[in-house]
Amino acid sequence: MEWFSLFINTALLMGACDPYGLHREKKQVYINQIIKQAELQQQDPYELLAIAITESSLNPKAYSRTKDVGLFQVNCRWWYKKFKYDNIKQCEVSLMDPELNISKGIYILTHFRNNYKQCKGEFAYRCYNGGQGWPRSRNKHKIVNYGNKVRQRKKILHKYYKEMIEKVRLHFKTRS
Repeated sequence: MEWFSLFINTALLMGACDPYGLHREKKQVYINQIIKQAELQQQDPYELLAIAITESSLNPKAYSRTKDVGLFQVNCRWWYKKFKYDNIKQCEVSLMDPELNISKGIYILTHFRNNYKQCKGEFAYRCYNGGQGWPRSRNKHKIVNYGNKVRQRKKILHKYYKEMIEKVRLHFKTRS
């Protein structure tokens, strides 16, 4: 019986060091792509990773009931014209490409931050989730909770994954 509780405690400790499972090989590809784009576009990789984790748990094939697609759960119903697609379906198919999805997610976040006073700083998370009209939304409490989740995940990334993230950042900084 003692070996069983030792096994459980060890498993809990290991899980505490990797709360989002980011050390899994299949997630590493997307982490690297997000950090690379963050470096190229002078964005905060912790913020982008927190959004992607909140949106899709780093699943590039994520497709929500509201038809949001990919790592950053981009809603083509709202963005297909801005991204110059002929139709929503064409946008959805295209944005299943992780690298393209990341760049469009960054565009959306930056667009809100740069164009709406209610989307400045960390309020951009609320706009990312609920649009620039979030303060008047019927779902305002859900949108505020979403922003809080992103902020909390960003803190967790700094606490548990800083060494890993900084190592990847350094790799892309030295290559450019």
